[in-house]
Amino acid sequence: MYVILFYDIAGSEQKEKNNANRIRKAVEKYLPRVQFSVFEGEIRQSDFKRLTATLQKECDKELDSIVIYTFNSLKYSERLVIGQDKNGSLFS
Repeated sequence: MYVILFYDIAGSEQKEKNNANRIRKAVEKYLPRVQFSVFEGEIRQSDFKRLTATLQKECDKELDSIVIYTFNSLKYSERLVIGQDKNGSLFS
């Protein structure tokens, strides 16, 4: 499965639990970073379940936002990059 994941994590000044590093490290275990808080790439279903379970545990649902798009096929997709492509050639 192909995944695009992005998050907006509130800073430590807004909450007691500073979970930004734990969330970033959890995502980086499975997906390459494209932008500061944007990740995309192929992931096995079992790894996706592990990742989402970790994110459910670490996310402060009152202040944080994690959005995940999943694709079974990239057949009808197109990726346009203006400027540097920090994720290389994903579609070649």
